[in-house]
Amino acid sequence: MFKSKIIILCVFFVYNNASWAQYAFEITKLLKDVKEASYYDSTSLFKIGCQTISRANETNQKRAVAEVYLYYGNYFYYTRNVVRAKSYLNQSISTARVNKNSHIEMLANIRIKYMDYELGINDNAEQELYTLLTETRQTKDNENYMELLNLLGIIKESKNQIQDAAKLYLEGLVYSELHGISHYPAVFRNNLGLIKLYTNQTEDALIDFEKALVSAKKENDKNLISHLQINICLIYVRKNRVAEALKIFDEIIHYARANNHPRELSSAFINLGSSFNTSGKPEMAISYTDSAIVVLKNNGLIAELSKAYLEKTQILIELKKNTEARHTLELAQPLIQKTNSLEDKASYNLLLYSIEKEENQYKKALDYFLSYRKIKDSIEQSVNGKIIQELQLKYNVQKKEIELEKEKSKYLILEQKNLDERFFKWLSIGISIIILILVISSVYYLYSVKIREKQASFSKQLIENIEEDRLRISMDLHDDIGQSLSMIKSKLSVSTNNQEDKSLETELSRVIEQTREISKNLYPSYLEKIGLVRSIARLMENIQSSTKTECSFDVTNNIEELSLQTKTHIYRILQECTNNTIKHAKASALKISIAKKNNDFVLIYQDNGIGLTGKQKNGLGLLSIMERAKMINGTMNFDDKINKSFKLTLKFTA
Repeated sequence: MFKSKIIILCVFFVYNNASWAQYAFEITKLLKDVKEASYYDSTSLFKIGCQTISRANETNQKRAVAEVYLYYGNYFYYTRNVVRAKSYLNQSISTARVNKNSHIEMLANIRIKYMDYELGINDNAEQELYTLLTETRQTKDNENYMELLNLLGIIKESKNQIQDAAKLYLEGLVYSELHGISHYPAVFRNNLGLIKLYTNQTEDALIDFEKALVSAKKENDKNLISHLQINICLIYVRKNRVAEALKIFDEIIHYARANNHPRELSSAFINLGSSFNTSGKPEMAISYTDSAIVVLKNNGLIAELSKAYLEKTQILIELKKNTEARHTLELAQPLIQKTNSLEDKASYNLLLYSIEKEENQYKKALDYFLSYRKIKDSIEQSVNGKIIQELQLKYNVQKKEIELEKEKSKYLILEQKNLDERFFKWLSIGISIIILILVISSVYYLYSVKIREKQASFSKQLIENIEEDRLRISMDLHDDIGQSLSMIKSKLSVSTNNQEDKSLETELSRVIEQTREISKNLYPSYLEKIGLVRSIARLMENIQSSTKTECSFDVTNNIEELSLQTKTHIYRILQECTNNTIKHAKASALKISIAKKNNDFVLIYQDNGIGLTGKQKNGLGLLSIMERAKMINGTMNFDDKINKSFKLTLKFTA
């Protein structure tokens, strides 16, 4: 319900201004290393920083020294050591002033004023920042101008002036893109995405975050990447894509811990807790939310702490722990009064409404709900999604107008026209190729379907023909050859006078019995008479009596509900399996089980032999089993462990 929103505090990002082109390559590289170290590695930061200061003094490029002190200030601000951060920023200002580095002097001054505003120790900080905004616009200090637009937007948001914040962010986005100022388009897109998320423009917010993430990755800006990943996770949680969110959360938490960034770490914990709560694991959600509260308390992050308490309250209410929920809300109340966040006030009243309603205190519940609605209406009046969209459209139009003015040259217009013609030419070719591929794919797919249908029909017809032939041969053996042999035996028995004739009669009886057995195997007519269960039992008895194979079976009587055709296919499948076991598997035992689960039957056949050989895997026997499984709408798989065993599982519906 409550998500911790991270607004990019661009206060401590470092720039590569074109004015530094005069620096030697060595100093530029060292400054870049100091900048990267300021995000995460204090040991490397001061080691490389000292090396850079020493080298800058040696080469008389002392302007770089002020920039190093600025990075030191960055690091301590991110780790919430405000005293040391301000100390280094003041040192950066004095050094920059001595070495006439006006850009760094202005930037350090901006950051100190913002810190004063954030700490509440300078009531005029916002107005002073607006004064600096005018100054940077006049001096065309573009990067500091972007910095101020961003910070002033953050201040407007903290005062619930969301539309004013959106105007500042949009102005910064258009300006930074038109003037090719790196880093800032991603920052402004991120902050605009958060406002859109706040006004339930989820899809538009995700587009802004993803575009910003692409830019941040191109610049290898790890800190900004971490912020954007958190915000993308907010949307994943809303869309219930919990698994994707959790994967990203792990990366964020690892980065925040490694780099000692409490704001990012606590936000990750809150969002992770929310994900677990969404996925039905409130106990784990409480654990992560408590971790966030500890981090926020230790670092004095009041605004984020109030949101953490609200998130915890929501989880406690869902766990039916109303007493703990009330206590947590009591902790949140003074913080909410201090931050004056309308969103938090609305959430506070809604949570109290939920508690009172749960405890059947309907009068109090109604009062809190009315307070909630009043605040929500106030928010909706101050934050209108349509107005935000209109502002974006307005600034997009303004951006295009400026671009057109810059491209008045006939050569550029002609070049653009040629590019457009080339683009549409290749686009047409591309579309044609895609259409051709789609047509070919469709034809091939239809052809494949037709072939598969014909193959299935052929296989079905083939098995039916085989069954018919087996029936015919079985009847011929039983009715013709069997009867003929019986007649011969009768005549022989009548004329039997000596031992040799009796031996011949015995041998003839054995042949007659074999003929009958072959007839029964070719077409098990007794399936109709005695049923499938007893037929399987008979099959097991025959195998066990004629071989040394230990046979066992467990077949549900529900199998007799099936049609004769289905039972015939099942019996044939078992025959094929037992034939393979006896002839090839070298098994000492086999087992058959058929169980009914709901409306499905599950047949399992397994032996302890050597498994299927390569020849058997491609043989007609396995193919016959697969085709019969299809004919009863069954799904089949087998576990074939080399030199160990064979197991076939067939699932089919009654």
